[in-house]
Amino acid sequence: IEKEVTEAMMKSLKYCDVDTVSARQPLCQYRAATIHHRLASMYHSCLRNQVGDEHLRKQHRVMADLHYSKAVKLFQLLKDAPCELLRVQLERVAFAEFQMSSQNSSAGKLKSLCGALEIMMKTRCAFVVLQKELECESDQGAEDGNELATDSSGNLRKEEVVKLINIFESRLSFVLLQFVKLLSSKKKSSNPPEEEASLKTYKQVYSSLLRASTNKTSTLTERLSVLINLLDQLTPKSEANETVIQ
Repeated sequence: IEKEVTEAMMKSLKYCDVDTVSARQPLCQYRAATIHHRLASMYHSCLRNQVGDEHLRKQHRVMADLHYSKAVKLFQLLKDAPCELLRVQLERVAFAEFQMSSQNSSAGKLKSLCGALEIMMKTRCAFVVLQKELECESDQGAEDGNELATDSSGNLRKEEVVKLINIFESRLSFVLLQFVKLLSSKKKSSNPPEEEASLKTYKQVYSSLLRASTNKTSTLTERLSVLINLLDQLTPKSEANETVIQ
């Protein structure tokens, strides 16, 4: 079945001309990104369910990573697919977490965590687009006497955004907590200054995220602002930490 699905999807990709500039280019890019996402999800699922054959597991791991990367690149080219981009990136985070679960050494776990956090940094652009969309909707709703407030498609979109934000907050919280645990367990005398600085930042951001996620009165726009701000705080520290570990 896996072979048949792959062949059918790869055949479909041939009909998606993502490079030629035309009115159809965005549609082709969206379709191609969706196909790559589905292929990545299939290989991800196969890897989770595969036991024993290490060569096949490695092949599934490589193919999942390849198609996730291609899906992300195409969704990033589109300015109107922030939810799709977020969904793919969250799956990539889950993929990194799954790989971390098979790591036995602290160094291996830290490397997987760095990969997960780096993916989360790259979701910032999606949050910015969503925030601008919500602000435009709010302004337009005020001008039109709040007619858009009852628009069912708009409400469905917001429900999807809320679900994605809830998952993102949960995974970011998990990754930060694992960083704090692993870095705190190391002897302080052996920790480079960069790791000590990263540990302090992770603790601060984790604490801020917990407070923000328990605030039930926050609007969707406010929650997005908080996440953008927290990602801004993390970005330089995570890059420094990744350099140290590698």
